[in-house]
Amino acid sequence: MKRTLVLIALMVGFLFLMGVSPSEAKTYTLRIQSVYPEGSHGPVLLKEFAKKAEEYTKGQVKVELFWPGQVVGLKEAYDAVAKGTIEGTYSCLIYYGGIVPEGKTEWLPFNWPTTQHSVDIYLKAGYLNLMRKANVPHNVHYLFPMYSATMGCMTKFPVKTLEDFKGKKMRATGLDGPIVKLMGSAAVSLPATELYTTLQRGTVDGVIYPFYTVDTYKLHEVVSHIVLPGFHTPSISGVYLNLDFWKSLTPELQAAVEKAGRETMLASAQGSDRWDREALEFAKQKGIKVVTLPKSDVDNLKKGCGPIWDSVAQATPLCKEIVEMYRTYLKAKGAL
Repeated sequence: MKRTLVLIALMVGFLFLMGVSPSEAKTYTLRIQSVYPEGSHGPVLLKEFAKKAEEYTKGQVKVELFWPGQVVGLKEAYDAVAKGTIEGTYSCLIYYGGIVPEGKTEWLPFNWPTTQHSVDIYLKAGYLNLMRKANVPHNVHYLFPMYSATMGCMTKFPVKTLEDFKGKKMRATGLDGPIVKLMGSAAVSLPATELYTTLQRGTVDGVIYPFYTVDTYKLHEVVSHIVLPGFHTPSISGVYLNLDFWKSLTPELQAAVEKAGRETMLASAQGSDRWDREALEFAKQKGIKVVTLPKSDVDNLKKGCGPIWDSVAQATPLCKEIVEMYRTYLKAKGAL
């Protein structure tokens, strides 16, 4: 026993002489499965996060990225992270609302008027900490949110008023399902990877998705109209890690990965409004009509969405706390 302790002491001393501490000598592999295609805005930023995480941890955390279906499917991604099958996923909590009801609070219709409001809510009003609290029971660490620009309706049919949505089939997930029902449409749940083909085949008449996908997903080939305003300005995705993996990192490594995540979040916030402008200009160049619903229609739709907020708040005590925090902040800013 004494001899073993001596050998350990000699090894530690050698590492310090070489300028390397025992914790720095260990490396970690962080495998992240993205549920979104590699060429879209979010995955491009995810690559930047991977580079920064490796840089800021001085190579101790090596990030490996995987794209849709390479490891697990969209529906299995969150559970795979919780179980440690993979260490992380870039996805969206609304897909897993049955597991994490609090994730629905990120997708309340007409939730925040600007990207900056959302940034403040997450970082200054404590929203990110509350969302992390919501994921802990599932053995998941919510690392950071990612902004995916405005999300609203893109259709194959002409739109002038809400009446035009009646009887149509709209791809809508999570809380967007009740929204399209208010509009008189049927909600169809489909993964993002199937949007193009389902529009092409006529399985759906329209989709609710970020407007920039008219370019990145080539949806300009299968839609004819973009309808304003969007329901989520901007929409939210995020990076979620296995909690055991997160806890295995030293505080120094956690801080370094956190820094990479925070910078990526802010980079997506800066890009979000620009992606909207570029998307609408691109759409017009491709002959897509950009229409704005009458104010009376928008006001009625917002009023009709009130019960959706109330329903989400009733799901769990933490949901109620989040929605109350949310409304308090927005009222203080004159945005609700």
